[in-house]
Amino acid sequence: YQRRDMGLTLTFWCKMSTSASNVYLFVPNLIGYVRVACSIASFYFAFTNWQLCFVLYAFGYLLDAADGVAARHLNQCSKFGAVLDMVTDRFSTAILLLILSHLYKEQYLLYALLLVLDVVSHWVQMYGTGLFGGDSHKKISKEENPLLRFYYTFPYALLVFCVGNESYLLLLYIQYHMKTLVINGVDVFHYIWLATFPIFFMKQVISVIQLFGAVGRIVEYDVQQINKAKKTKSR
Repeated sequence: YQRRDMGLTLTFWCKMSTSASNVYLFVPNLIGYVRVACSIASFYFAFTNWQLCFVLYAFGYLLDAADGVAARHLNQCSKFGAVLDMVTDRFSTAILLLILSHLYKEQYLLYALLLVLDVVSHWVQMYGTGLFGGDSHKKISKEENPLLRFYYTFPYALLVFCVGNESYLLLLYIQYHMKTLVINGVDVFHYIWLATFPIFFMKQVISVIQLFGAVGRIVEYDVQQINKAKKTKSR
């Protein structure tokens, strides 16, 4: 009965929020708020309780998959939810990189550049897509780079790249506090590194491709506008 009651309560909540057109209360957006809270809480404990920081950050990131599933299953997709999801991804990764730059001071420039690349490549991608009428930075045309098209369109590719990227960064954070983890003679961190570093590296390559591709589209738009202006004047 308890499980049935919970299901009825969830259904009622979904219908109430939809009928009221209150996008703020859509279930996937509520999950997004929890993600934001988890990220902020994890950063609060970043330098005082690394175990709690890790748990909160990892839990918040796992919810990243849940909000998308909820949005599709409950038919509660929204532009606000898409922006909330992307912004949460960006600021979470950015602050994690900032934390790593403090822990690994000799590599601070590397982490700063990775932060800039992540934020700028996504922003330019969104702007460039919007100029040509696209409603999502994930909509890639057939003319785009094959690797970028694979990243955004192949089933679960985006999920694998994002999870692998965050897992590698979290591994660096954990290794600062816990140099190694050996279970039954097996160096667990070594195998996690082998599994996640290639994904992390390719994620940065894709970000560079995305950045230059989006810049090219913006310049293409400028050229089109200049040519239109010339034709108008010639008339």
